This record gives sequence, structure tokens and C-alpha cells, in this order.
Amino acid sequence: MINARRFIGLIMTASLWASVGFAQGTPSDLGDDLPPDLTLPSMEGAAQSTTAPQSSYGQDKVSDAAAQGEQSLDGYYPGPGCDPYNTDLHGLWGQIAPIESTGTWLRRGFWYVEADAVVFNRMWSRKDKRFAAEDINVIQGPVNNNTLGFNPVFLNTNRILILNGALPGEDADVRGTLGSFLFRDAHNRDHTLEFTALGGANWEQQRTMSSIAPNGLFVPYFIAGHNRTFNGTTAGTGSTRQTMDYASDLSSFELNYRVRGRLGHDQLVMDPNGSWHRAADAGFEREYLVGLRFLKVDESLDWRAQDIAVAGADGSYLVDTENNLFGFQMGTGTTYQAPRWSIGGTVKGGVFVNPALGLTRLDFTADDTGDANLRLREQQLSFVGEFKLQGRYHILPNVSVRAAYEMLLVTSAALAPTQATFTTDTTYLNTTGNPFYHGASFGVETFW
Repeated sequence: MINARRFIGLIMTASLWASVGFAQGTPSDLGDDLPPDLTLPSMEGAAQSTTAPQSSYGQDKVSDAAAQGEQSLDGYYPGPGCDPYNTDLHGLWGQIAPIESTGTWLRRGFWYVEADAVVFNRMWSRKDKRFAAEDINVIQGPVNNNTLGFNPVFLNTNRILILNGALPGEDADVRGTLGSFLFRDAHNRDHTLEFTALGGANWEQQRTMSSIAPNGLFVPYFIAGHNRTFNGTTAGTGSTRQTMDYASDLSSFELNYRVRGRLGHDQLVMDPNGSWHRAADAGFEREYLVGLRFLKVDESLDWRAQDIAVAGADGSYLVDTENNLFGFQMGTGTTYQAPRWSIGGTVKGGVFVNPALGLTRLDFTADDTGDANLRLREQQLSFVGEFKLQGRYHILPNVSVRAAYEMLLVTSAALAPTQATFTTDTTYLNTTGNPFYHGASFGVETFW
């Protein structure tokens, strides 16, 4: 019984080995076709059809695209090897998106230039500053610890010589930046070194006032004190005409090291017509800045009076101030970057050393009494802060137009109008001015 079972097992084993051997026989012996090659098609072989039945969907799509003359990738990848539907070049891989993700659609180049026209409105005082009026009451000193001068309740005239604190008004500066790309770090941030220069604007206001009656203009007590000024102390001893010319200049030079983030890898987007194009992946970019800055604020005040007390007795008060601020600054900013536009804000500031200088020349033509020629200097620490809200539109990957709203604050500066005190013997330079600039800028930037 056991021998019979062994015999049957040997017969079944032999039958299985025989069937395997028959299956591994050469197919050509049976007249069958060879199966298709399972390796990836070559560039030449991919365009040729095999004898085995295969899907023609991809080839139909390619032929249709070629017949219609469509340009794939929306023109971003011209030239051989860049068309995802060109099966003559890519074969089977022509049916999927090419692997092209660079993240460098914007800001491509080793150098860049930025140019802006900056229209600033300047404010140097919260209140208007009054220098003369046709009312002798303005020379009155404190009464019960109050000065009556220029209180509208007590003035008996509207002929007042005024410098407006919110003027000279707007003027345009020109700003240019030249930058150089240094390297890109492991966090996909660009490190650049740039130099920026700003200048060209001159804020100026001119004022003229004449009295109805001769010798009727008087300088207020809070400016003249008890010093000799452009008037006497009795009615009819003032000046007949006074003029003022106030001008201010602003210039700035910066050398900054900037670290600016970039977007991640670009996207490959399929259009409705089946072609592919590359698009930047929108997102936020951070930037940081450290550097050195030299900022210069120069001012002049030319105040003149005619016919002081008597005809032909004139006077002039000339004041020049210089603020040469130098210091270290830091800044940061955030920008939302879309494929064709961006909007963001930046802020920077620092503490600056300001060796302010003032030159004062007071002259009376009647005699030399009360004349002065002073050179005053004051060492001061000033703060310079700047804010910018800027939008850009990218005409080309390396060319953009931009517009911004900007603010600039300078503290502890020597301004020319605050030096007019008619004091002939002093070592004090007033550095309490805080000029504030705000306005719009329009410009262009390019990379190469």
C-alpha cells in the first residue's frame, strides 16, 4: 500500500516537471510572437510603434498638439529638449511634466539697480512760528507769568510774518541703489551688499510783510527778549518791511548688508489647452538689513528788515546750520510675493552721532551795537527712523516698476529758525528740532 502511494507521487512529480519544461520552451517553436521589450524605449524607438497592440492616446495627443502648432510651457522653455510633448526627444517621459523647479523666476542676476523719485512733504514744527506783527503789544514781556505776544485775543492786526511748520511743502529727491549678489545660503536667502544715495531736494519758503504805517512791524518778546532787535520799544520805532527766506536740504548715503528670502520652488501648471507653464509659488518673504548711514540736513535762514525806526536803518539776521549724522542702522521687512506683483513693508532705524554746527551773523546798518558773528557747535545723539510700504509689478523677471509711501524721522537736529534769538554772546546751539518727512516714491528696479 505504501509502495503504491510512493509510485503515484513519483508519477505526479514527473508530470509537473514535464509541464514546467514545456512552458519554458522557446515560443518560436510554437509559432507565437515575441512579447514587447519591457525596457524603457530609446529616443529613436519611442517614436516607432511595435507589433504588439499598444495604446495610441499619447501619440494622438502629440500629433494633435504638433498639428495645431501649440507652444508648450507658454514660452518659458524654448529650444530643443524643453517641450514635454515632443516624443521624438523624450519618448515615454513626454507624457509627464518635465522636472523644472528652480525658484529663480524673479531677481535673477549678480547685480541690480534701483532708481526712485521721492516726493517728500517736510514738517519741522507742530505749530507755525511767528516772527513779526504790526502791533507793538507783541514786545510786551510776561504779565502774571503769561506772554501776551501773538495771542489772537490781544493782537490788533492780521499783518503777521509767519513761517509755516508744515512747509516749505513738497519737493522731490532722487534716490539710486547699486547692489551686488554675494551668495545664497542653505535657507534659500540671498545675501547682497548695496550702496544707496539720496539727494537733490531743496525745501524753501519765502515770506514778506510790510506795515500799513511806516515803522510799524515789531518782533515778539519770546524771540527778541530784551536784546536789540529789528524795532525799538515805542510806537513808530519798528521796521517798515521784513523778508524771510528759509531753505532746507536733505541728503543721505548708505552702505547696507541685506539678507532677503526667496520663494520656494516654482510651480509647473497645466493650462486648459494641455500645455505647461512655470509660475512662481506665492508666499511671504522676510528680509533683514544692517549697515552704516551718513545723513546730512543743512538749513539757512535769511531774515532782513528795512527802515528800523528811521528810513535807511536796516538789519539782517543770517543763520546757517549743519547736521552731519553718522551711525549704525538695522532693519527688517516682510513682503507678500505673487507671480507678477508684490506688496510689503520695511522699517529701519538707528542711533546717530550728530556734531551739529550753527553759524549766526547779525548786523545793523545804523551802527555796530548789537552785531554778532557766532560759530556754535553741539554734540548730540539723534535717532533716524524710516518706514516704507511698497508695491511692485514685475514687467519681466528682471525688470519691475514700483510705488511706495515713505516716512522719515530725524530727531535732535539744529534747525535754522530756532536759532533766531538776537543773543549776541552765547554758546548755546538749539538742537531740539525733529524734522519729519513723508510722501510717495515711484521707481524701477532691474537685475542682470
